[in-house]
Parts: sequence; C-alpha cells; structure tokens
Amino acid sequence: MNDQTLMPFGKYKNTPMANVPDSYLLWLYNRIMMKSESGQPLNQDESRILSYIEDYGVENLNKD
Repeated sequence: MNDQTLMPFGKYKNTPMANVPDSYLLWLYNRIMMKSESGQPLNQDESRILSYIEDYGVENLNKD
C-alpha cells in the first residue's frame, strides 16, 4: 500500500491514501489496534492499512 493506493472501505473509500485525512487515519488506527488487542483477527485490508499507518508513523498524524 502506498500514497496512491485507494482506500478500500469506509467514508473515504476510493480516495488515494495520501488524501485521507490524518484524523480519520488515526481514528481507524485506534479501532484496528483495539480489534487486534482483543484477539480478533484482522482482515487483509485492515492489516494493509495498519502497516501503511505504521510506516508513515502514527506520531506524524495530525490529530485535528
């Protein structure tokens, strides 16, 4: 997954990842992490998005 990859689901479906707002990525990251920590398996799209966000750096996301 890269900046030009289209968001596969949700409010920003079919939007290039680079254009998905940081606040949404942070929200999604937290949801995916809670799912993972509860022992629920992640689907392929969730795993790819999690990797994309972690590669970018969660600390680099603007929380506004």
